[in-house]
Amino acid sequence: MAYCSQCGVELEESVSECPLCNYKVPEDLVKSDTQNFSAFPEAINAYERQQYVTRNKILYTYSMIVIAGALIALTLNFITDSSTDLFKYIMVCLITSVIILFLLLGYIKKIERIIVGLGITAIVMSLVLDGIDGKLLWSVYYALPMIFYSTLVAFFVSKKYSKSAYTNHFIFIPVYICIALAMILPVTELVIALNTRHRFYMSWSIISTISLLAFSGIVAGLYYKMPAYIKERLLRLFHV
Repeated sequence: MAYCSQCGVELEESVSECPLCNYKVPEDLVKSDTQNFSAFPEAINAYERQQYVTRNKILYTYSMIVIAGALIALTLNFITDSSTDLFKYIMVCLITSVIILFLLLGYIKKIERIIVGLGITAIVMSLVLDGIDGKLLWSVYYALPMIFYSTLVAFFVSKKYSKSAYTNHFIFIPVYICIALAMILPVTELVIALNTRHRFYMSWSIISTISLLAFSGIVAGLYYKMPAYIKERLLRLFHV
């Protein structure tokens, strides 16, 4: 049994600090308590670590390819002494592709944040590409409203899915995707019509929306009414 050299209180052999005067016990005098172990140690998710390493390898490899492509484009632009803006377009697309890959690889955990990140990236890329020639045209009238609305719909649909009672039923993922597309397509055609025809006009988007909603309803309805063994077979078939 050890004693504190400052106040003299009796100490356990595994204590590294006096409980009375908070005096630090020298490390060489502290014995590790081998009896304090859990019968059920915390599980270590080795697969998550492997995923992280794989993501890093993919991002690193693609980044090297992008750097090589940028150097090739820069060399060609210097050799040909081109006065066009092709090099600028290439650089913007290469940098944007790295950002998109970073978001899609899952470095950001929440899907809502990934969607917002993709939307912001798409908006910035559209503005930069359109502004290279010194004029902002299609990015303002076409890209911005469609990207903003699509991001908004995707955000709320993903939020709705994550809070639903069927989050672990992955067969509902295509249902929610179809619902999101059914909301996006009419607005997309409407934006195009207002800028080309200068009036409200909808045709193919109505057909697409009805088809997508019908498909969603059929899949959801069939899944609700299916016997349990058929649901199990579907889940095994699609590996979900």
